[in-house]
Amino acid sequence: MRVTRSAGERVRRAVVLLLIGAAAAGCYRVASRNRIELPVSRIAVLPLENETSTFRIEQLMTRALVQGFVEKTRYQLTHDPDAADATVSGAITRLVANPVIFGRGSFGNTYLVTVSARVEMRDKAGKLLFHNDRFVFREQYVLNQDVDNFFAELNPALERVSRDFASSVVTSILENW
Repeated sequence: MRVTRSAGERVRRAVVLLLIGAAAAGCYRVASRNRIELPVSRIAVLPLENETSTFRIEQLMTRALVQGFVEKTRYQLTHDPDAADATVSGAITRLVANPVIFGRGSFGNTYLVTVSARVEMRDKAGKLLFHNDRFVFREQYVLNQDVDNFFAELNPALERVSRDFASSVVTSILENW
């Protein structure tokens, strides 16, 4: 036996569903309006320190961090810390690549890259806005399986790691404000 609903019952269900959806959307808007914004308009990214044995990694990471702020925020970036409302500084403390998938022979072609760092952001008065002494970024990357081209692939791989690391740092800073 098939149960049919009356037109009035269907309209009531539709109205209830619309009200629940509107209430949920209204709650979301209220929560998003309450986000605290710090009075920062200009940020200076200081050169990161390199405490690893990887040549020039601090330059790649600093450049990627600057680019990350440009792409993900509305803040202006400046090279002069005295002209900035806040400064970002830190150090790359560890960079490790461990093979997780092996290709021909025993040569790895997929690596788990782990970057450890210290990152902090301070305002002009020196007040700590963000601080993480143990910032860890991990991601898997596929490298060229050809042993002859492994080192040719190394610099582009480090650039990808730097971009992804910087994106993670910028996101962490923005979410913790």
